[in-house]
Amino acid sequence: MKAHLSAFFALLIVSIAGCGPAFLADTTLMNAQIAQFEGDSLYYVYGHVAVRDGKILSVTPLVEGQNDVPSALDTVDLQGAYLYPGFVDAHAHFMGQGLAMNAVNLWGATSWGECVQRVQTFIAEHPDAEVIRGRGWDQNDWPGAAYPTAEELDGLTDKPIVLSRIDGHAVVANRVALALSGITGESRIEGGEVLLDAQGQPTGVLIDNAESLLQIAQPSEEERIEALLAAQARCYSLGLTSVHDAGLPTEDIDLIHRLQQTDQLTIPLYVMVSESPEALAEWKARGTLKTDRLEVHSFKFYSDGALGSRGALLRQPYHDRHDHFGLQIRSYAYMQSAAQEVAAMGWQMNTHAIGDSANHFMLDLYQQFAPQGSRWRIEHAQIVSASDRVRFGGTQGLLPSVQPTHATSDMDWALERLGSLRMPDAYAYLELRQAADGILPLGTDFPVEEVNPLYTLYAATARKALDGHPAAGFQMENALTRAQALKGMTHDAAYAAFQEEELGAIKNGFWANFTIFTEDLLTCPEDILPTLKVLQTWVQGGCVYTAQP
Repeated sequence: MKAHLSAFFALLIVSIAGCGPAFLADTTLMNAQIAQFEGDSLYYVYGHVAVRDGKILSVTPLVEGQNDVPSALDTVDLQGAYLYPGFVDAHAHFMGQGLAMNAVNLWGATSWGECVQRVQTFIAEHPDAEVIRGRGWDQNDWPGAAYPTAEELDGLTDKPIVLSRIDGHAVVANRVALALSGITGESRIEGGEVLLDAQGQPTGVLIDNAESLLQIAQPSEEERIEALLAAQARCYSLGLTSVHDAGLPTEDIDLIHRLQQTDQLTIPLYVMVSESPEALAEWKARGTLKTDRLEVHSFKFYSDGALGSRGALLRQPYHDRHDHFGLQIRSYAYMQSAAQEVAAMGWQMNTHAIGDSANHFMLDLYQQFAPQGSRWRIEHAQIVSASDRVRFGGTQGLLPSVQPTHATSDMDWALERLGSLRMPDAYAYLELRQAADGILPLGTDFPVEEVNPLYTLYAATARKALDGHPAAGFQMENALTRAQALKGMTHDAAYAAFQEEELGAIKNGFWANFTIFTEDLLTCPEDILPTLKVLQTWVQGGCVYTAQP
């Protein structure tokens, strides 16, 4: 209690000062349980939050015998609801989410036959679509766990069909798409794989860099705008107030910037530039982009593929494919050169690394080239050897950026890929957090996983799938406390984008971004966590979603 009073001493001074000349806020959110972090703990102070010009003007604890509500043009009585710093998704694909919402939904399909049926229904309902796109299939959920083939897609349409695996690291394309792209049994590409049948012909499955062989018309600007707005509405309804987009081309970043400048798109985004030699040169000339809603000063790289499609780069062969180590997406020489260039620019380098070999190499490279305090990030840090886990943090501030729902999505088949000896190195979130000086930004990787940040909270703490299995949790030695997870979804995510002085806490001068629930996320029963609904979402001082009038 003394610590809590000490932490709020400065806020009480602000409240007392308010007894003098009246100030005018735009909005006062009154009678709220206001969440505050103190180290690895979270506690609540009952009181009011005043907002002006999109930022927090004051936080006024309710003192016994007093109930001075900061004067404002508008007052919202939250009636004891729980006011959290606005949730931030530290790794997602914002544009990809919107595009997936307007494509064939293959999530949850229990067989390839079911996927084909969904494609057939989509074609009938969208006769004007020039390209049939879909996302969400996962062969690991099917009997036999075999990859699909294009054969069953033949005859459905004379248009190209391109269906992305759930993780985006593999697609199955129909023969029309393969023919238009000139993909044959002789097609090869470094860092990718064209799967062939017994006759040496493409099955339709293209893994990692092989996806770039497809030469199919991309979504129009109108479709991309529709996707962005759909993704924004989805995020707001689930309490997200900011998103780190893990890799967009420059043309999409420019489109987002234009839409934000005209207030069509209001969600704040921290966007990583999809790396290429051309992108590095262009942004070196452009320089950093920072507005109230958009920040661009980082690049997204890929070191390997995904575990589910056996593209993650491992130090020892796959347990279920003994001649295979995964895929190296970019050469070591290229990554070293790029790291030097990013360091010289003063930008952040954020690299997808899933396998223990990919993580080992990237940590070697980061320790060699990352400037002090650069906060270069390993995105996923999914399988990291014990000797490498301790290399996070340090004077360079190297950060693991993880997605807890990946652990609960993968746990039923990860043992087959890795074998029992490597499993303790996988999804070791608590150990990664401890190594990184108590900083662990959390995200979802949507649309690979669901957008809902409460699924992140549940997976990080209960380490269970949404159906409640396993009953005792998965590798619980690396579970986070709820306070640690909530910090990872707010302060730590902001820290990973150098925004910890403006986001991730409810403090004077910070952006008025709030995620509000009627339930206490610290103490509510574990099994109801994923089912809770957001009461309100606030972004930069405005209510962008409410569950009631």
